[in-house]
Amino acid sequence: MTLWSVAAAQYASRARDIDGNISHHITYIRQAATLSVDLLLFPELSLTGYELDAAPELSLLPEDPRLDLLAAAACEHHMTVIVGMPLRVAEAQHIAAMSFLPDGTRLTYAKRQLHGHEKTFFQAGHGGPLFGVPTRNVALAVCADIVIEQFAREASESGADLYAAGVLISEQGYSDDCVYLARWAMDYRMAVLMANHATPSGGYHSTGGSALWDADGNQVICCGDGELLMIARRSAGGWQGEVHPLG
Repeated sequence: MTLWSVAAAQYASRARDIDGNISHHITYIRQAATLSVDLLLFPELSLTGYELDAAPELSLLPEDPRLDLLAAAACEHHMTVIVGMPLRVAEAQHIAAMSFLPDGTRLTYAKRQLHGHEKTFFQAGHGGPLFGVPTRNVALAVCADIVIEQFAREASESGADLYAAGVLISEQGYSDDCVYLARWAMDYRMAVLMANHATPSGGYHSTGGSALWDADGNQVICCGDGELLMIARRSAGGWQGEVHPLG
């Protein structure tokens, strides 16, 4: 089994501050690089916070020059970096995850299952591509996508080794959502990585608890609260987890 280190950035977003959030993302990326992380996943809308009513002013085009710093960091540290952002495509706005690959490629995933007031400000998307290499293929989900079995099944059938979900999960919904994630891991034989917000955002009180489940549905590691870097490393003996305070 190929060695692989993946990480969840349990992140505290600065509301509506794209430049400040990009700078703070770079702090996480640099620390992850010192710990030999191959893939770093941030929560839903990590670049802006969960500020739905500000979508028209905050939505970014895929080629926005402010994103160049994240692309450069991914290349410099030979790391795949996945961030949460509001994405503008033509006249549509999506809740999206953008993946910055080590070779400079940018890939977008648009959230498929909108929740509550999101439908007022955003349009449902059509997901995004599988990416990676054999035994290290990644499929994405964004928050409410995780409750839809079809999405997890499609990820598995496309060859995903890791189902990576950037989320904003409150204390009330945390236990139920973890049941879904453990089930998809076990039923579809793929590891599941979840990155949650470290602090409240957009009126939701995030509970932290970023986690990873192995392909048997066992929870390998789960964070507490606060800004943390949670790493899971896969070797021939399976997955092992560790948690690091943001340094």
